[in-house]
Amino acid sequence: MKAELRDRIINYNKSRAEADKRAADLLALLNALPPGQVKQLLKDTTCAEILRKYGIDA
Repeated sequence: MKAELRDRIINYNKSRAEADKRAADLLALLNALPPGQVKQLLKDTTCAEILRKYGIDA
């Protein structure tokens, strides 16, 4: 395998791992919110759409 391709693959894997970690951290924070706060977020249509996409519903 060429070094350039190997470096691209490693960089991609690192960026995916970082994105996955960020997503997991954000989900943990959202799950820790009290139900009233989640309801407030659900009032905003954009936030509600995102939250429901990931199974968060009050």
